[in-house]
Amino acid sequence: MVENILTIYVKEFRHLKRDKRTLFAIIFIPSLALLLYGYALNFDIKHVPIGVVDESRTEQSRELVRMFTSTEYFDYAMTLNSETEVDEAIKDGKITVAMVIPRNFTTHIASGKSAQVQFLIDASNSNTATLIIGYLENILQNYSTKLISRHLRGKGIPISLIAVDYRPRVYYNPDLRSAWFFIPGLIGFIMTILAVVPTSVSIVREKERGTLEHILLAPVSAVEVILGKTALYFVLSLLAAFLVLQTSFLLFGISIHGSILLLGFTTVVFLIGVLSFGVLLSTFTNSQQMAYLLSTLLTLLPTFIFSGFVFPIRSMPALLQIITYIVPARYFLSALRGIVLKGAGLFDLYDQILPLIGFAIALPIAASWRLKQKGF
Repeated sequence: MVENILTIYVKEFRHLKRDKRTLFAIIFIPSLALLLYGYALNFDIKHVPIGVVDESRTEQSRELVRMFTSTEYFDYAMTLNSETEVDEAIKDGKITVAMVIPRNFTTHIASGKSAQVQFLIDASNSNTATLIIGYLENILQNYSTKLISRHLRGKGIPISLIAVDYRPRVYYNPDLRSAWFFIPGLIGFIMTILAVVPTSVSIVREKERGTLEHILLAPVSAVEVILGKTALYFVLSLLAAFLVLQTSFLLFGISIHGSILLLGFTTVVFLIGVLSFGVLLSTFTNSQQMAYLLSTLLTLLPTFIFSGFVFPIRSMPALLQIITYIVPARYFLSALRGIVLKGAGLFDLYDQILPLIGFAIALPIAASWRLKQKGF
């Protein structure tokens, strides 16, 4: 049996070796995708252009402006003089935020009253606007703390009596880098695509050319044929995951905090399930184009949307959250992030690994049943 599987494996490898473009895409495209996701797909909004309408024109108002422009989040873009200019600047995309400091700003501060500042935000991108509002609130809170401290010092009240010592400790991603969140998810995303799409297309290619019947006439079973074909993409998926991990170590400083053995076990179990899914899909079509379309549609979109790769599952509507339970990548991505970023162990991740084991058992059975129905 092993000899027959190796024979099919070598045959599939030789075919893939002749198709250099596909081989290059399978091995190196994942690392290129890592660069794009790691550097381009970033939820850390910085250098937001801000315009200022300073009707107060005092030292306090200028200090407030400096509080914003001295950070990496906001860049001073222009001085504005009216609401009309603000509307035009936001509409033309010259600024994203406009800060309006009223004429009585300093007077209210000096008299101990609450000073109002208006911010006009371009919310055409709601995610960006939400982050900007958070930055604005944080900077204004720091400015208010400074004003209160000065006021209390002027009255001779020791600051240490009322100050709150705020010292946040950030776990697992101390620099809050988006890449650390995306890269483990990207590994699962890539492995799903590499395992399902080539596997289903490869089997259908043999059916389309009529060579599958010739192979089955040889002293090999259908199971040996399927194992020989899927073994190649199993190895290539592992290789792609290894390259992505190594690249992430070098470029983004990500390291594995958990057990490498647990990571390997989880990956193998996941691959058994998704490779079997690729075989299962191949039984529903007889053309390579349809196999490619079907496998892409049923893996790329669900993995991207329903796995937690980009969109938090808890933020989804209840119906969509239910759908995520039938997506294997949901459990694999959660386990992968737990092992790589948090150093989680087997008992911490049992609720993610057990469903993966279930998929690794159910999908091969379903694929075998469909193959028998098709006469393999």
